[in-house]
Amino acid sequence: MNMAVKAVAFDIDGTLYPNWKMQLNSIPFFAFHPVLIYRFGEIRKEIRNHQNIEDFYTIQARLLGEVLHISTERAKDIIDDIFYTRWERTFSRIKPYGNVKMVIESIRAMGLKTAVLSDFPVGRKLEYFGLENLWDVELSSEETGYLKPHKRPFEVLSEKLGLSPKEVIYVGNSYSYDVKGSKGAGMISGHLSSSERDGTIADFTFGSYSDFMDKIRRFL
Repeated sequence: MNMAVKAVAFDIDGTLYPNWKMQLNSIPFFAFHPVLIYRFGEIRKEIRNHQNIEDFYTIQARLLGEVLHISTERAKDIIDDIFYTRWERTFSRIKPYGNVKMVIESIRAMGLKTAVLSDFPVGRKLEYFGLENLWDVELSSEETGYLKPHKRPFEVLSEKLGLSPKEVIYVGNSYSYDVKGSKGAGMISGHLSSSERDGTIADFTFGSYSDFMDKIRRFL
């Protein structure tokens, strides 16, 4: 099959499932760790502005350690325990959008590759959602040393798919991270949003997965 686009890649959080489901199920987690979660969010924002990162996990732990006045080693242990282990369990209670699995299977049936690129570790999320074994590439931007919207995670995703960025549609719910990041790397960008943003640079906007396949057909 000869086509311009050869892969469709997705963000995970807020894209494969509604954000409100995560927020609702995370209330107990937030209640126990409010300061830690706030500080962690702030240092992640700071990391997004870094352009030259030698060791992502060390920098992340060092920055958190500085604001919490603890050692880098202790901060790394906290991140591994709280954010990468305990918080992940929250996703076992979250269901994806109803049409997502059908959409992914339809994409694969057309001969296209499928992938996920998330800022956080993929872990067992796809298994919890019943979406395991449907992907050619599963990638966390952390593994590339950068967070979205830096172009490097999207470049690495393309490399792992064995494709050029222009052959990949990337779909996400965040305009700042997903749309700007994927467009900056040269990908075709799909924005999951209830309404089209004024002056959007996304190649298409869709409000639900029920019309997703129709939206992407013109790129195939």
